[in-house]
Amino acid sequence: MRSTHAQVSIDFMIAITILSFGIVLIITQIPMLFAPFHTISTDIHAVAYRTSMILAEDAGIYCENESITSAWETAGEPENRSRNFSFYRDKIANYLSNVRRIGLARNAPVWSSSEDAIPNNLSRRKIEALQDWWNDPVNKSRLRKKLGLLVSYNGKPVNYSFNISLKGFNNLLILNNSTNKPLLQIGYPIPRGATVERIERIVAIDDCENLSNCKGIGDNECCGILEICIWR
Repeated sequence: MRSTHAQVSIDFMIAITILSFGIVLIITQIPMLFAPFHTISTDIHAVAYRTSMILAEDAGIYCENESITSAWETAGEPENRSRNFSFYRDKIANYLSNVRRIGLARNAPVWSSSEDAIPNNLSRRKIEALQDWWNDPVNKSRLRKKLGLLVSYNGKPVNYSFNISLKGFNNLLILNNSTNKPLLQIGYPIPRGATVERIERIVAIDDCENLSNCKGIGDNECCGILEICIWR
């Protein structure tokens, strides 16, 4: 008499069990395969965004004898066009060390707090000071720390490389016609094959004299793109 009940051999059941266990194990390990890449990408994105926020929305910090001001480009002194980065570097003791943070935002009017800034409205004086600092071969390595890109994790240093520039809306550099050089182009060449995070901020520049490749928007006569590229 023919049986109506199916039978499965013990060998087949063992094989199916092992196969199912293997599939489950592989599925649980897939996220770990991409974890290193995901961690680096997420980490760099956060650093790039933070750097763009500081540069575009913060005026910076200069601290001397417990006196804090955002006028880091002039060592806290009233703006004097006859003095530049080289003057403060050479004439003011510990000037470079007293610069605690570099921000490019324009200072708010005098009737407000000296630490207030106008977000996304950059000070040309600060931009030029940053460019001059980068052009200084002896001290440009100190910029990494001033930009918040030299940190430590579990007691080990983590160095982020950067490339920062000001561009027009046609993706070409904004030029200072008086020097025939870019108004702002600092940092290292972007490597091929590296994970690079790029942040772009539309910004205004408070003084557009002798500048080319910037465009007026609304009440702002000179606007462009602040481009920040970060990698490690």
